[in-house]
Amino acid sequence: MAGTSLSLGANVTDPGGLESLDARVLQLLAQRPDGFSNAELLKEMSSMQPSSETPTTAVELGAVVNRLLSESKIEMLRRADQASGGSDFYLRLKKGSDLTNVSPEEQLVYSIVEEAKRMGVWIRDIRERSGLNDLQMRRVLKALEQRKLIRSIKAAGTTRKTYILYGLEADESLTGGTFYSDQQLDSEFVQTLIHVCTNWLLQRARQAEELHRSDPVAQRICRVQLGTADVESVLDIAVLDGRMEKRLDRSYRALRLRKRTTPLASIPCLQCPMSGECTPGHVISPENCEYFRQYFEL
Repeated sequence: MAGTSLSLGANVTDPGGLESLDARVLQLLAQRPDGFSNAELLKEMSSMQPSSETPTTAVELGAVVNRLLSESKIEMLRRADQASGGSDFYLRLKKGSDLTNVSPEEQLVYSIVEEAKRMGVWIRDIRERSGLNDLQMRRVLKALEQRKLIRSIKAAGTTRKTYILYGLEADESLTGGTFYSDQQLDSEFVQTLIHVCTNWLLQRARQAEELHRSDPVAQRICRVQLGTADVESVLDIAVLDGRMEKRLDRSYRALRLRKRTTPLASIPCLQCPMSGECTPGHVISPENCEYFRQYFEL
């Protein structure tokens, strides 16, 4: 049927028709940031067309989608399909930055990592959303890491490998915050800060200029800048340890630690000069002991 033009809503051989479909697809995707599956998009396209037009076919939509993908106006990702228990591909407007001299797979993975921002994205989530197999994904991740576009980190307390943009500082929920070093809680550092803060309160002078002499940064105990939340965390631990108390006005007071004595230390027998001769039933006995009588009357 050479030379025959089909009368459709937009003809795949008609550039003007394709451009019209382009605009409709972009309009629909703009209305739903989470995107559409191919079936959903085809259904929406048909519902928004005038009744006088022939409904858009899957072939026409496929041509438009391929064109928009090649122009980097939209992107295709994969997500879990709860209904079937499997996964399905979906289309959405292109998000994030456009890279130069990269493959489509590298651009796709970079967009997934960029969208995660400071929270990063787990390597398994990248695989599921990109649809790449393990070999492809390892090659893409290695290429992006070599170009210093992304980097991998391990979340504190886990072995999960998470990827984040190279120049971003990971969220504290991943790194553990100030008191973590190499994804491990630096308990010695925390205890040192508790000791310094307790001594600072014990030695505090009334003059304001005296307040910073025991500052942990000035003493070179820590090489990181402590924020208000960090200091409060240390003080709260000291309260739980019984080394400080927190008052109603949110101020803190150091408690002087005293050696605890056992209740046995107050028993009269330990100080009695006649304890060696004390025997039940004798003249000197517990039954007629004056010290015991005074002890129980207290």
